[in-house]
Amino acid sequence: MNSLRQILVAVDYSSASERALEIAAVLATQCGAAITVLHVIEEAVFPISDEARQAARSRLDETVAALRARMFDASSLLREGAAVAEICSSAAELDAGLVVIGSRGRRGLPRFVLGSVAERVVAMSPVPVLTVHPSDAVSILVGGMGRIRHIVAPTDFSEASQRGVDAAVTVALELDAALTIVHVRELPSYAYGLEGLIAEEEAKVRRALDEALAHVRVRLPRADGVARAGAPWKRILDVVEERRADLIVMRTHGRHGLQRMLIGSVAEKIVRLSPVPVLTLGPKREDLRLAGVAG
Repeated sequence: MNSLRQILVAVDYSSASERALEIAAVLATQCGAAITVLHVIEEAVFPISDEARQAARSRLDETVAALRARMFDASSLLREGAAVAEICSSAAELDAGLVVIGSRGRRGLPRFVLGSVAERVVAMSPVPVLTVHPSDAVSILVGGMGRIRHIVAPTDFSEASQRGVDAAVTVALELDAALTIVHVRELPSYAYGLEGLIAEEEAKVRRALDEALAHVRVRLPRADGVARAGAPWKRILDVVEERRADLIVMRTHGRHGLQRMLIGSVAEKIVRLSPVPVLTLGPKREDLRLAGVAG
């Protein structure tokens, strides 16, 4: 497996992107990666003025200088155009192993679908994406630079989600973090009150979870697993809170059409509502590349 040598952080100087930059710094410290800070001057009705370019360049240079003062290997990239397209093309051109981006649209599905650059990047990026909200990851940033200590990885036992769990194992090994894999079963409404059916389903889930854990523990012996019943996104976030996790790692299930990739999915709700950063890997997306870990 190639190293995670380059992290691309897209910034618009909002509180969300400021937090994204701090999370990227945490990861760069733990993985020994360089950081490229990208700012996109969005196309508008009127041509972009030289004054706007100079102001953007000055702000970007200040941001990178602050990272370098903290001994990070940091560089800047200023682009003009549509933010989503420029972020995705920059990730490909730089051969970045990860895109980190702040997300602000937390309430209301229409706002999330129509207005969020971050969630469109999740759908379209050629590399894994880490989305960060303004209030995310308080536990790892209290008092300054922290560490990612506990990761949650959802699974539905499909091949796609198993690849997501494998990626979570790789991340946990690189960051020396604990890992909890979570499966949530949704029983049909007619199942309630049918104790025999529920017991049978619970037994099937337990066997599948034990098999998944056995696979994981070959590489990460201290991993554990949790089985719950209910709405998957709610129960997954419950486990995040209970375990005081710092990160969710999951693979999305792609639908036809990039813009519809997350609509209605468990991944969409988790990306939108998670209290901690979420690392998403698309079904055809290149896996996260981390240093020092055999894939």
